[in-house]
Amino acid sequence: MSIEQAAHDRLLIAEYTLGLLSLQEAAQAQALLGSAPEAVVDALKWEDQFLGLADQLHPITPPANLLQHIQDSLGQASTPARSPRRWPHILMEIIAAPWRCIWLWRVLCVALALTAIMFAIKPKVFIQQLVPTQAAILQAPDQSSTPAWVGIFDKHHNLVLKPLVQTDVPASSSVQLWMHATESAPLRSLGIIDPNQPVTIPAATIGQIAPGQLFEITLEAKGGAPSGAPEGPILFIGRLVEIGQ
Repeated sequence: MSIEQAAHDRLLIAEYTLGLLSLQEAAQAQALLGSAPEAVVDALKWEDQFLGLADQLHPITPPANLLQHIQDSLGQASTPARSPRRWPHILMEIIAAPWRCIWLWRVLCVALALTAIMFAIKPKVFIQQLVPTQAAILQAPDQSSTPAWVGIFDKHHNLVLKPLVQTDVPASSSVQLWMHATESAPLRSLGIIDPNQPVTIPAATIGQIAPGQLFEITLEAKGGAPSGAPEGPILFIGRLVEIGQ
């Protein structure tokens, strides 16, 4: 992939997470997210960055005449003023319904969009600023191209894992997360998790990270594997990779 194409894809994903794309452009972004794990990682990084900026915005109620002017300029009928939506915390909400972002959110995000546009104008600057990021991409054993979980390390070196698929778990079972340095090394439990909710693993629990670190999610008896080693089937498995080298 050329530098220009990589910069274009990152800008597309950035605008997608902001909800600034048309339906046709959103479809292109969805196709990219479905075929490129790197795009999913980019979306998570953009979400975290924009969330931090959005949290600094103080909610305000615009004057009625300004509100009407904005609606007229967007070609929308007059509607009662509403509070801006909170930024989505789960990537699947972004993937499933980008068109649900309301006009007020778009207005608040203009300043953020300008930053993304600057990346498009000067793609070389964007590439030079890109720092390699470690990401864990987990897939079902029988799937070769569909990411099921994606994890990135935050600024405190905690591992933040987010599910991209829905997992049904019997009431008599639990889902357990494991890690091991190599395929031959013993697995170490990182605890029982909800397979349909994001999970954060503290840096102290993760410990030392080795190149090619492996992660597994297994289906175990209620309360976890009693032996301290996985006994049930593997639901998802993946390796720590470096994005952006």
